[in-house]
Amino acid sequence: MKTSLLTAMALLLLATPSFLLTTASAQTETLGIVKYTPPKGWNKTSKENVIAFSKVDRDTGKFCIITLYGATPGTGNAQNDFKREWNNLLVKPFAAEADPKTETGEENGWTATAGGTAIDFNGGKAAAVLTVITRDTTAVSVLAVFNDESYTAPYVAFSSSIQLDKPVAATVAAAPAAAPANNMHAAALVREFETNEVRANQEWIGKRVRVYGTVNTIEIEKDLIVLTFKSSISTYRNARCFFNQSQSSRVATLSAHTEATVEGTVRGLGGGFDNSKAFLLLENCIVP
Repeated sequence: MKTSLLTAMALLLLATPSFLLTTASAQTETLGIVKYTPPKGWNKTSKENVIAFSKVDRDTGKFCIITLYGATPGTGNAQNDFKREWNNLLVKPFAAEADPKTETGEENGWTATAGGTAIDFNGGKAAAVLTVITRDTTAVSVLAVFNDESYTAPYVAFSSSIQLDKPVAATVAAAPAAAPANNMHAAALVREFETNEVRANQEWIGKRVRVYGTVNTIEIEKDLIVLTFKSSISTYRNARCFFNQSQSSRVATLSAHTEATVEGTVRGLGGGFDNSKAFLLLENCIVP
């Protein structure tokens, strides 16, 4: 990685407000509430609520990967959302510094917070720039990892093409405004396991957590009460919570399609037919 790559990183951070432009393009694509123009000639890969574009020069070893993460539940605080995404996308997988310097821009009700750092990537040096764009309780993230400053221009062009619609309640499962700060949205916990099950198992299994979200169903299976939260646009699994009958009077106060908070011990993915990993399971749950 060239020393001047740090200069390129600084230029990218200064370009943060360009994520909020509203000029339309005839070549735009969409990811939920996000519209963007894909970089021409780059390889594209996608999965649930995530799009990645990559360019690799196998002769020189130069590369760039730009990953767009669609709308996910936010905390309502731009700095807290940035810290969460920075921790999930850079600290955990790359051992990046925990508290980078950030730049912030605002436009059309959206706040963009960006930070950058040098990382070790597949045995080599690279630069990483993360921008988290928030509004109310919705967050969208863009991560660029590259090892040559020549990719500065394509990255800025991509970021400048991004347009964001105003989020609505049906678009993303948002946290209730009065939720305690130490609570975690059920969809956010599910996303931890869908992003990296090995890491999530090490961090969460056996721990007591409080999660909140919109109730999908409340049923009785054998001797247990089972509450299933609705999924969100950012996940394809649901969180499922198991209660003993001693909690029946507390669970009876809850209803489907309304917000609820529960506390339970994380068991991990499972619960489907033929031992498939269809749900994120929490056991010994209570209604606090």
